[in-house]
Amino acid sequence: MTWRGVHAALALATLVLPPIAARAQVGSIHGTIAVPAARIAGVVVYLLPEVASGVPSVKAETATIDQRNLHFIPGVVTVTPGSTVVFLNSDRVMHNVFHPWRRGTGFDLGLWAPGESRQFVFRSEGAFVILCEVHPEMTGYVVVLGSPYRVVSDESGHFVLDGVAPGRYRLRTWHHRLAAHEERVMVADGGVVQVALRLKVGKAAAPTALR
Repeated sequence: MTWRGVHAALALATLVLPPIAARAQVGSIHGTIAVPAARIAGVVVYLLPEVASGVPSVKAETATIDQRNLHFIPGVVTVTPGSTVVFLNSDRVMHNVFHPWRRGTGFDLGLWAPGESRQFVFRSEGAFVILCEVHPEMTGYVVVLGSPYRVVSDESGHFVLDGVAPGRYRLRTWHHRLAAHEERVMVADGGVVQVALRLKVGKAAAPTALR
């Protein structure tokens, strides 16, 4: 290619591609959650784009839940469909993990010894209660969502959703003891949105990113 041809190609690329400074930058949502009782924690917060075509694709991932001091730690995790959750046993006693057999979604990973682990692939959206047959006081949750924008609030009720593409969204919550909350939010180019949610006790709605 001649120098004249190279110069023309570079000029065309400049016309087609916007300057880096002009490209859309992701934003974030910072929030606080007020709940009816201090002992309520682990609220799942997720976003649904107002435009269906604006949902970015998600990939399967791997998460870990430990069984320690007769508790599931963390008590709530959120993953995408097709993801694997590894269940550890860091206690000095036998443990088990199962989900009640409802609508064909149940499973039982059996008993296993300290230091061992089991895993399960969660293929469909929903909230899955996790129990231990040996220790009925143990309860955890795996919340499966097809949205890339999801997070679990910390013990103080704070949460941050980073890497959110500019646009309009429906912000939703899920907790097994609280009524679902929904509100509209607008994320500007490179902006930070502050939200304060007040949740109420009520029947939990099934979490889903599908329409």
